[in-house]
Amino acid sequence: MSLDLPAPPSSEDEKSQSEWRQAIRRVLLDWRATLDAETHRHLSDLVRSSFKAFLLERPKATVGFYWPIQNEIDLRPVIESHLDSGGNAALPVVSGKDKPMVFHNWTRDSEMAPGYARIPEPQNSDEVPVHVLLAPLVGFDRAGYRLGYGGGFFDRTLAIMPRKPLVVGIGFEATGIEDIKPHQYDIPVDILITDAGVRFVTDRAEPAGGKSDQSSPPCHLCS
Repeated sequence: MSLDLPAPPSSEDEKSQSEWRQAIRRVLLDWRATLDAETHRHLSDLVRSSFKAFLLERPKATVGFYWPIQNEIDLRPVIESHLDSGGNAALPVVSGKDKPMVFHNWTRDSEMAPGYARIPEPQNSDEVPVHVLLAPLVGFDRAGYRLGYGGGFFDRTLAIMPRKPLVVGIGFEATGIEDIKPHQYDIPVDILITDAGVRFVTDRAEPAGGKSDQSSPPCHLCS
């Protein structure tokens, strides 16, 4: 599946690159929004299958996941299975624009209410550290840099975390490009999971032997 994307800018200045990223973002979001239901379900099932296998090696991990919006891949069925198997899950809470995300414990019974950008957030639940952080991808490149919605929430959040979780990018393989020309402060994901399977990007991606939460060895977080 190949998409007709704008050509990269010939100039290396930040303004040209930013405008190009915005153009790429519009094309990829439009493609995802118009994906027919059957194809979306089929590709999403492939991602869910790979993600489920990924979590089987991390049965006790606290997974920071996302509430799906704008036709994103819905991983809630896999998260619920992870909870049933003894794992934990958390959703982001955002206090406002240009603020980092904090993660609060989530279960099927969690009270939810619209938060920042009207995205549901858990209410009256504890803030928790996460071992695995899921990053929804509008697009991505081969080095693991992600194209998001442009708000900078994930990079801002990772920059202040005292211990970095294992970051897993979740998206459709068709939205991969050669180079998104990341900002200097952008942080790549450790693992990419798409309908094409699991791709290890960094050396932090291997499971931490003997640790059931399975964060990476340098930044293992105790529950």
